[in-house]
Amino acid sequence: MKHTCGSPLSRINGRTLKAALNQTKANHQFGLFENTQWVNVCPTCDAYALGIETRHPWPFLCGDGVMRTVDDFDFQAREFNAEDLDFYGFRFSRSALESAILLARGEFDSSEAVKSLSVALSSQGQINFLSFSQEVCNWGKGQRVWANLLRLNDGQENLEVLLREWLLGVAGASDEGAILGGTKIQGLGVSFASKHLRMLDPSRFAVLDDVLSEGLGFALNGKGYRLFLSSLRKFSVDNSVSGNLAELESGIFLLVRQDVRSRTPKQ
Repeated sequence: MKHTCGSPLSRINGRTLKAALNQTKANHQFGLFENTQWVNVCPTCDAYALGIETRHPWPFLCGDGVMRTVDDFDFQAREFNAEDLDFYGFRFSRSALESAILLARGEFDSSEAVKSLSVALSSQGQINFLSFSQEVCNWGKGQRVWANLLRLNDGQENLEVLLREWLLGVAGASDEGAILGGTKIQGLGVSFASKHLRMLDPSRFAVLDDVLSEGLGFALNGKGYRLFLSSLRKFSVDNSVSGNLAELESGIFLLVRQDVRSRTPKQ
């Protein structure tokens, strides 16, 4: 589909577009739209709104199903000319991935409290395992998860024993064993168990949650998590991606989330 200017029409998730407009302050004619709505955009007419003058243009979905940014667009030829990358069947340009990783750093940066607790835990220092777990749950907007952990595991004293046993054993465990060690704790599923692992060692672990499971097809179980991590590592090596595994995952998450959390634009 073409825009009236002749450029290929694309679309972007409403939540992502609101974030872009909040920073670029660009004039636009999008009207009112919802966070969960696909909004049609033109890489030529909406270039400034999409962040062409920023360090991290906002990714959008092209008509061929590939996530790209305006940096991938040839304005003279009025076509996209970037090489596509492929992660488990989900395609995007390098510019889209690099922009998403930068954007994710701002959206998903952990608190100083969880950072300091993570350092202490990884160095085998003095650590309050309950505080670490609570901070991870807060970071992941899982206050209900934290309440269930306390309720289902007979209070703080017993929960701390379970967390200590799990987290101190992660270093010597396989990827599958590491995640299953967490999911054995009542109230802790793959999503939040992987958030704990991600904070413990972001160079080795990443988060696998409902969005990535639905969008990419990785099962929320031990084998699914093992496959997810091995796929991330292979992709990182094959495509010379800088940064740690957790940052790569967070960038892919932002791209996949647009597709999972969007619906057809209102007519």
